[in-house]
Amino acid sequence: MPLCAECQTAEAAIEDLDVDPPRPWCLGCAAALVTAGDPVLNYRNLTDEAADYSRVLTARSTAAMLFG
Repeated sequence: MPLCAECQTAEAAIEDLDVDPPRPWCLGCAAALVTAGDPVLNYRNLTDEAADYSRVLTARSTAAMLFG
């Protein structure tokens, strides 16, 4: 499993698909982006923690989520 591209210490939970190359994020760093108002909306699940990220995104973000 890849490490988070930001903190480089935690295992990545999601992978941001809107950047090239795709960028891995751990749950903590990805949640910080949501809080900062710059959430990762187009992502691939890498671990079971991705479900936790989905809950954080739904609870803390007003950004439109893409479905399908």
